[in-house]
Amino acid sequence: MLDIIRRHPLGFFLAVLMHLALVALMIFGLDWINPPKVQQPMGHVVQARLVDTEQLAREKQAKLAEEKRQLLEKRKQEEKKKLEQQRREAERKKQAEIKKRQEQKKKQEAEKKRKEEQRKKAEAEKRRKLALEKKERERKKKQELERKRKLEEKKRKEEEARRKAEEKKKAEAKKKAEQERRKKAEAERKRKAEAKRKAEQKAREEELQAQWAAERDARERASVTAAIKRKVQNSWLRPPTAANADLQATVRVRLNDSGSVLLVQVLKSSGNSAFDRSVVAAVNKADPLPMPKSPTLLSEFRDFTFIFRPSK
Repeated sequence: MLDIIRRHPLGFFLAVLMHLALVALMIFGLDWINPPKVQQPMGHVVQARLVDTEQLAREKQAKLAEEKRQLLEKRKQEEKKKLEQQRREAERKKQAEIKKRQEQKKKQEAEKKRKEEQRKKAEAEKRRKLALEKKERERKKKQELERKRKLEEKKRKEEEARRKAEEKKKAEAKKKAEQERRKKAEAERKRKAEAKRKAEQKAREEELQAQWAAERDARERASVTAAIKRKVQNSWLRPPTAANADLQATVRVRLNDSGSVLLVQVLKSSGNSAFDRSVVAAVNKADPLPMPKSPTLLSEFRDFTFIFRPSK
């Protein structure tokens, strides 16, 4: 209804006027000679006022246009203010950059001056050290010449003394060399005898160690094998078809280092398939199986076979 009024405001207005005219004619035109007594209206009187919807729409559009214009004006002012702030910030950064470059240039010039002064001081120090080194070399050269002269004199005297003592020394050295040769020969003989004794002792110890290790491994092998069979036996459930039969099956088992079962395979059947399946199930149920502590037995128990014969 409201949508129709908005689209046809003039027609709605004319229709309202026509209805009001008809109502007035009915009220005042039927008995205008003997007008009826005016009765006081019951209840409240409602005063109606016609509304020009086109005028309201125009006012609303004008208001919206004004608000839009004010909003655009506000945005322009804010944009102008923002641009002004950006310009001021750019100018401030520019001045700061100029000042920074001037300070850097000043520091570079001061550093250049300082390095130049250091270079001059270093050159002066270098010349002073070269002069001192030259003087020191000349002093050492004189000392070396004097030392060589004295050394030559000393060598001449020592050569004479050495020549006289050489013959005596050679005789003593020959005698001492003979004694040393005999001493070394005796020491070599003793060393070889001691080495032979130690080698024989080591061989005996290694033999005993190997024997002990073999016995230990045999005991552990038997213990682990018995523990495995016992655990499998405790996990085994006798099938009904093998209730009274004396059966046995050869089983291959593969384990990892922790004893977890990787493979169970019946190598030699008992002849009773239900019994064979019960043995495989018992091995899997007993997982993990006991493993030896000896490193030499670990590889042996990673893949082994055993005969499962249930106890009575």
